[in-house]
Amino acid sequence: MPITYHLKFRKNLEQKKELTQLINEYKNNILLVSNLYSNQHGYEGGKFQDEYLDIDLKNSSQISFDFLQKDAEPQYWKTMLNEIIHKIINDIYPKEDYFFDF
Repeated sequence: MPITYHLKFRKNLEQKKELTQLINEYKNNILLVSNLYSNQHGYEGGKFQDEYLDIDLKNSSQISFDFLQKDAEPQYWKTMLNEIIHKIINDIYPKEDYFFDF
């Protein structure tokens, strides 16, 4: 069973060609990166830095990251995940609010 992380945005976004290129660049047998897809039922709640969150994410976009090999070198896949997320949130969708969860 893979470990899945999600990068969730506050609104519905369109897939940019830069994201498709990034996904293709990082294709491998350890990490599977999804295309941008819409979440029909989304909610983010809880406490973060002494503030309570109550955010409706219905019809918002997200990207999933599935780690397919549990025995992969942790430092390798953590570095890869950080690189991909950094590029997505800073280069491809720099002005969008997002959440990261698993």
